Amino acid sequence: MLKSWIAVAAACLLAACSAEKPMLAPDAPVAKMPAAFCYMDSVVPHLKTDLKYAGNDNFVGRPIRGYTGRRAILGRDAAACVAQAARILARQGYGILVWDAYRPTSAMQDFFEWSQTPDDRMRRQFYPHLTKRQIYEQRYIGTLSEHSLGIAVDVTLYHLKDGSPVDMGGRHDFLDASSAWDSPLVTPAQRANRRILRDAMAASGMKGYDKEWWHFYKPGEGPFALYGFPLNDSLPQ
Repeated sequence: MLKSWIAVAAACLLAACSAEKPMLAPDAPVAKMPAAFCYMDSVVPHLKTDLKYAGNDNFVGRPIRGYTGRRAILGRDAAACVAQAARILARQGYGILVWDAYRPTSAMQDFFEWSQTPDDRMRRQFYPHLTKRQIYEQRYIGTLSEHSLGIAVDVTLYHLKDGSPVDMGGRHDFLDASSAWDSPLVTPAQRANRRILRDAMAASGMKGYDKEWWHFYKPGEGPFALYGFPLNDSLPQ
């Protein structure tokens, strides 16, 4: 999802920001992982993965274009930050579950095309109080995403002791005011759990997005590049 804008020097990114439709790099299968990327499970201790856009449990209701693998991929710098957060959280009895990390630019195109259709079958589960237009207007989705730069992750917590999920007061991509990390619409205990995650990520160099408690990105000066290669579970690194 598009979050608070960071400085992006690449001219193609600036051009895409001003377009009504996404102007994105096409999927380009690669034979080797780009040098700036890694599989998160090779770096982050105790990591669990459930890529929501690789299946049907998302706001579109089907696998999203470019999600041809199930292993989370992320830029190495951001992955190192998440690994540090995982070590902090492990001392408190928690592990990290990743819902999304690197996102091919074709996925953003797929989201935009979906937004132009009448398909609202997932509205009740994911955006009950918004129209598709409002989803974009309120910056829950955009034509571009920090995920496609390889610097953003969507994550939650689980208990290391038994693998059970921590109650965070909401699901991934529930596009609603209750998903703000400090929302008064959830219980104090749920807000406290969100704060545990946010504090560990912040201590490790990852910045949160106020409207979505699960979204974090690594700030930087750039220049950044958009990536369009599809996910693949067995790329050499």
